[in-house]
Amino acid sequence: MNIVFDSSSIISIVLNNLIPVLEDMKRNHNVNFYLPLAVQRELVTVPIQGRRFKLEAMELQKKIDEGLFIIYSKKDYLGRSMKLYRISNQIFNTEGKYMRIIQEGEIQSLVLADELDGICVVDERTLRMLVEDPQKLKELLSSKLHTTIKINTQNLKIFRNDLDVDIIRSSELMTVAFEKGLVQKYATGKGLNLLDALLWGLRLRGCAISTEEIEEIKSLENKQGKV
Repeated sequence: MNIVFDSSSIISIVLNNLIPVLEDMKRNHNVNFYLPLAVQRELVTVPIQGRRFKLEAMELQKKIDEGLFIIYSKKDYLGRSMKLYRISNQIFNTEGKYMRIIQEGEIQSLVLADELDGICVVDERTLRMLVEDPQKLKELLSSKLHTTIKINTQNLKIFRNDLDVDIIRSSELMTVAFEKGLVQKYATGKGLNLLDALLWGLRLRGCAISTEEIEEIKSLENKQGKV
């Protein structure tokens, strides 16, 4: 299985000290983890030049050097990514101006996952909503900005028709790891209490998952006897 991360999901995982869980998944469950070039730039190349996130950038680079994350350096997906990056930021319009809502790393992650026939892990809700429910995203943006938002339906159609990829969040990925008993190796606690701590830890450190969704996951895992 090929799994591609964007910056937001890596940040959630790193801040919750869950890198050992990924290492266990890669080692024992035939999983390959990929980062596109733009994500490497966002998380390593740029911050390593400063001070605020220099240590985290060095730590992530070490995991890249060790082979946990594969930097996909082939350039074949970049042209398609740039095209969709431009289109994605010319979909929502307010007062005659297009809104820049998607980052380059997010688009590269999505396109690379599509190219590798894999899964894309994204914790920011904007990209997921653009793919899954653009009308709801329009309403959310309109409410947040207190303005009328218009959709360029032609660009939206081009964007959505060009991609066929499953998007999950770090919460779904780590729930699978929990089901396989991997999280339990690296944290005290068990059952619903540990699952609750895991999901809330991810939420509070960047994963866009609601309280209701957390409770739904816990209820489902409990009913299926996985806790």
